[in-house]
Amino acid sequence: MSENPAKPGLQSPALAVPGPARPERAVVVFAEETRLPKLRRLKPGYRHCYAYMALPGGWVGIDPLAYMTEIKGFYDWPTEADLAGHLRGLGQCALTVPVLTPPRRLAPPLPFSCVEVVKRLIGLQSWQIRTPWELFLCLRKISLD
Repeated sequence: MSENPAKPGLQSPALAVPGPARPERAVVVFAEETRLPKLRRLKPGYRHCYAYMALPGGWVGIDPLAYMTEIKGFYDWPTEADLAGHLRGLGQCALTVPVLTPPRRLAPPLPFSCVEVVKRLIGLQSWQIRTPWELFLCLRKISLD
């Protein structure tokens, strides 16, 4: 039998580097604003969505735009704070939802969109959810608020 060509010590599971902490909850925000004419046919108030993920040490905001994805860290925001309640107080539509553990299979191959990015962030796999309004109706059922 041939020996394993891996370098000594690299085969040991004790050397495995732990992955980053998995968030337990997220705040999903639904917005009216769009500069894209094609999106104006979507339900008013539900033309865009983005998420904040609660991580150890603060929140991370992920805003999937048509031309880029903005990722910002908000490390001075306490993760135990009611971020969704605060955003609703500012007039925004926001839901706190659990981050789900999706089945270990390929997610449906749907076009890149804000909805698809948010679904993947929170572990939601569904062919039927394609618009921010449909996502809101689904998440309202599992909201932690």
